[in-house]
Amino acid sequence: MKKKRMVAAVLAMVLTLGAGLAGCSTKSKEIVFADVGWDSVRFHNAVAGLVAESAFDYSWTEMPGSTPIMHEALKSGEIDVNMEEWTDNLATYHEDRDAGLFKDLGTNFGDNTQGFYVPRYVIEGDPERGIAPMAPDLKTVQDLKKYADVFPDDEKPGKGRIYGAIPGWEINEVMQKKVQYNGLDSQYNYFQPGSDSALSAAFTSAYEKGDPIVGYYWEPTWLTGKYDLVLLEDTPYVDLEKFKAGETACPSVDVTVGVSNQFYEAEPEFCEFLEKYQTSSALTSEALAYMQDTGADYGEAAKWFLTQHSEFIDQWLPEEKAAEVKGALGLVEEKPNYFFEFPFVIPIDVSAFDASVKAFAGQASVFKAIRNGLNVLINVLNAILNLIPWWLLLVIVFFGGYKLSGKLRNGFIYSALLFLVGVIGLWDLMYETLSIVLASVVISLLIGLPVGILISGSEKANVIIRPILDTMQTMPVFVYLIPATLFFGLGKAPAVIATTIYAIVPVIRLTSHGIRQVDPEVVEAARSFGSTKMQCLFKVQIPQALPTILTGVNQTLMMAMAMVVTCSMIGASGLGMEVLISVNRTEIGRGLLSGTAVVIVAILMDRLTQGWFKRKEENADGRK
Repeated sequence: MKKKRMVAAVLAMVLTLGAGLAGCSTKSKEIVFADVGWDSVRFHNAVAGLVAESAFDYSWTEMPGSTPIMHEALKSGEIDVNMEEWTDNLATYHEDRDAGLFKDLGTNFGDNTQGFYVPRYVIEGDPERGIAPMAPDLKTVQDLKKYADVFPDDEKPGKGRIYGAIPGWEINEVMQKKVQYNGLDSQYNYFQPGSDSALSAAFTSAYEKGDPIVGYYWEPTWLTGKYDLVLLEDTPYVDLEKFKAGETACPSVDVTVGVSNQFYEAEPEFCEFLEKYQTSSALTSEALAYMQDTGADYGEAAKWFLTQHSEFIDQWLPEEKAAEVKGALGLVEEKPNYFFEFPFVIPIDVSAFDASVKAFAGQASVFKAIRNGLNVLINVLNAILNLIPWWLLLVIVFFGGYKLSGKLRNGFIYSALLFLVGVIGLWDLMYETLSIVLASVVISLLIGLPVGILISGSEKANVIIRPILDTMQTMPVFVYLIPATLFFGLGKAPAVIATTIYAIVPVIRLTSHGIRQVDPEVVEAARSFGSTKMQCLFKVQIPQALPTILTGVNQTLMMAMAMVVTCSMIGASGLGMEVLISVNRTEIGRGLLSGTAVVIVAILMDRLTQGWFKRKEENADGRK
């Protein structure tokens, strides 16, 4: 009887799971598409993925990464398909293809454009927005010579700013050479934004505010579909050599579909579909504009696109497969399986929130004032650092290490490590990084220490501020880049803002914690001898809590150093930008050198500050 009951129980469990799994299709293979970060490739992934699901019974997923990283992943077989291989933006594309390291299945689209763009209102004005023409005769790249004052660089006054391409893209080097070839480098700073999202944020922010901006961009994108941007004319394209020297306009890039060798051998039928897959820049922009206007996601846009252009289904697929795709597009939506799918989702209109924040950012002049103030602080700190000769800084670090640790060996090690940064050619970039770190730490301490003192003596303030600190400490660091970029643009000023928000938490928490941990009897004794609350705080509690507070300062310094590398994604130059470029170009040697420099600077800052703090504690104990 027991055995029968056990069998019955097992059968019941199987039937329950079977019911839950009903309607869930089991795909024979999962295709991994490359997600290189922009909307057009995600759209094409969704179109090819829809075909894969409905005609080939495959599931699919996306792997995110930069263009060079995804190209390397394609060669190694970590991803199966890249729907957008931007051939001219990959330095080794043709070499890798000819060597048979991956399969080129043909052109997805080749009618795209790229180059330097400006908003149309910069040239023609916009009466509806009350914007007068700022550069009425601006037509060509060469005409930018006359309008450097129209596009000022807030970080380096006296010059204009041209936003370049993404570090690591081959086109970025071409754009830099174009600026130099046309003699624009004497009037403009070539600013590298760090990432495509940062570049689009710069254009979006400027456009919403009606500010002038000139920079690299490309089509098809949602940004060029949404905003009225003008591509500046250039000398007509002649040949590849002159183009790479920056002497001519950019040719249309051949954007191909690439697959790994393993996938090509294992899935010939699906690869045959991909070989026939061909669209255009105009059609892609049409789909992206549909998404922007309706709020549709990539899957919905793919269904809309194939419904509007069903002729592609017949061109891409055999009759039987085409019928399956058309049938899937016409099917009534199946009843969801609530056993695995969440039963409902609240429709939150994030676009309305984004629009209101952007409108506020465009009207509040206080953000520009803050940005200018931060740029002044950073420039002053950088100027002070540049006044210190390299040999003098080595001497200072040597004596600092020796005096603070009491060991001559430490002084030699510290100065030798710092000497290594100069030997590998990263001394000036180190100074740029230090200027951002120091500015962030100064602001963090000016705000964090008073806030920590406040919440240590007020339970009500502690209850209000603690959840805010918890949120700040657990929020993904990349999220801080969004408001910093939106309100303060790109460059070092928003980097300081984002770094401050990220690094301020330890000094607040440990200042509060240190003061709260002071023996209540000591505080009571001070009060009984007539000390006021403020006298007790500054003469008893803070000195007693000093070791904990200094630990918080040290942690803030280390977190600022870590965050400033991340801020290279929004255009903060320095060692972080070197790391970012090496990642985007998969240059292992360059990444190792720049990463080593970051580690050396972080270690020296940590050891020297800890030694100084320890010496202060010993002196305080000696006085006692």
